[in-house]
Amino acid sequence: MKTQFWITTITIILLIVFGQANAGEKEVSKQQVPKTVLDAFEKAYPNAKEIEFEKEMIDGKAVYEVEFKENDREYEVLYDSDGVIVQIEETLDAKALPESIVQAISKAYPKATIEDAEKVMKPDGSVIAYEVEIKSEGKKLELELDANGKILKTEQD
Repeated sequence: MKTQFWITTITIILLIVFGQANAGEKEVSKQQVPKTVLDAFEKAYPNAKEIEFEKEMIDGKAVYEVEFKENDREYEVLYDSDGVIVQIEETLDAKALPESIVQAISKAYPKATIEDAEKVMKPDGSVIAYEVEIKSEGKKLELELDANGKILKTEQD
């Protein structure tokens, strides 16, 4: 009887853990995106190309991420369900990173090469953070740095 209880408990825990891991981003079709989001996006980015949509849940609320290219740059814009921009990410050439960001990476990872970089902004365009993918000593890492160059988070790919 105890064995069956523990097997059932472990199975439920695994289902919850794996269910939450997969509950993050979900690709959706244009038809599944609220009209308010589509209207706001099309008005703000009329020349967007290669558009993809994803739905996420943040703090129990649905948000929609629109990935696209415009003027040879890649963007990810996060909208709430009312069509209000929550956050903007813009790809950057590594050479366009501020010196404080480059120095912080060089100090923490002297042998690193910067592979990709993104600027994370508020709707008004002010920088929240930088997300930078580096390769250091054979490992790929993703760093999140604040606007001053402080490393906030490090993840290994």
